[in-house]
Amino acid sequence: MNILTTRFGLIQACETDVITIPEGLLGFRSFIHYTLLPDPVVMGLSWLQSLTAADLAFALVAPPIAVGDYRVEIRRGDRASLELDDERSALIYVILNRAEGGGLTVNLQGPLVFNPVRRLGRQLVLTSSRYPVRYPLEATGSVHCAPNLLPGLSPLRATA
Repeated sequence: MNILTTRFGLIQACETDVITIPEGLLGFRSFIHYTLLPDPVVMGLSWLQSLTAADLAFALVAPPIAVGDYRVEIRRGDRASLELDDERSALIYVILNRAEGGGLTVNLQGPLVFNPVRRLGRQLVLTSSRYPVRYPLEATGSVHCAPNLLPGLSPLRATA
């Protein structure tokens, strides 16, 4: 299928590329079909592109880029919704956002969990106050683990 996007132009996606997030994301509940695209310029950055809204895409990074000791416990109900047999096979991402001052933050309290086999996703809402919604990426001690992420951020456009 052909998908027109404002960020990447026309992209091709197979049915096997479609990720369904049955409950949508917080604030975007009516958008449930996406595809996950690696950023063509910035290593370590991926985009969760809506298949039904050309201008809706979320910048994602793996949690270790932001916080080295980030841990998410996937509750039984979440595992069932994701049809996830083995928690170790889950892919976990956090949403990257631009802060008001132009810096970058990640949402550690609302990680996205994907079952890559079933092509299902879910946004978790962590109830622990250990992780903030807007954690500054530049202030992390683990940024040196991803040296190619920060230098290439100039192409990063505003996210949804």
